[in-house]
Amino acid sequence: MFRILCSLLCSFIMLCMITPFAHGAKEKENPLPPPVTKEISTSWTVDPDWQTSTYSFFKEEFINPKIVEEMQGPLSDSGSQILSINVHNANISNQFFSEVHVRTTEAMPYVYYKDGDSEFGYIYVGATTGGINIVHTLSFGSGSGVFHTLLFFVFTKTESMTFGLEVRPVEQPTLTLIGSLPLGDRFAGTINLENDVLKVLPSDKFRRPLPLYKGGLILRFTK
Repeated sequence: MFRILCSLLCSFIMLCMITPFAHGAKEKENPLPPPVTKEISTSWTVDPDWQTSTYSFFKEEFINPKIVEEMQGPLSDSGSQILSINVHNANISNQFFSEVHVRTTEAMPYVYYKDGDSEFGYIYVGATTGGINIVHTLSFGSGSGVFHTLLFFVFTKTESMTFGLEVRPVEQPTLTLIGSLPLGDRFAGTINLENDVLKVLPSDKFRRPLPLYKGGLILRFTK
């Protein structure tokens, strides 16, 4: 019996030693593919004064993260439900009220709000020369998941009807969501925007593939 137990113990130890090597070899055999390169040349009508907007993703007054969360929509849904919003009215409304917190980071501030055990926040990535604002959002639930998404916004001016002594059109500042790129749970890669080229790459260390582009995405914005 003793010899049998010793034999089983030795086999178990050998199995533990071999498994990590086998796992590492498997990763080497199945590396992530190279990043996909895409180009987008469609231009959106952008408010030429968007950089002087009262509300901003990167400076006071910050756009309330609850507005961004509502425009992003539930993680379980595909596609966008809220495309445009009057950002001035929404930022001071009861509907989108939340206590905004700001945490300083090495690059842009992290702007977030908390609701019990849940938290939603964003970090501004930057803007293209055509005025597309790119925002990295993080959604914390009650579990261990941290879900990351890239959102693409433009500031525009639209006309709406106002009712009073007269019914007339009025111009209002509008924030419009034009795109959403899921990055998955606990994204640990890099996001960089430079010279109208957005690079979203997975971590070399963790080698966790991205949901839509396993090896990452290089997106070129052209006029």
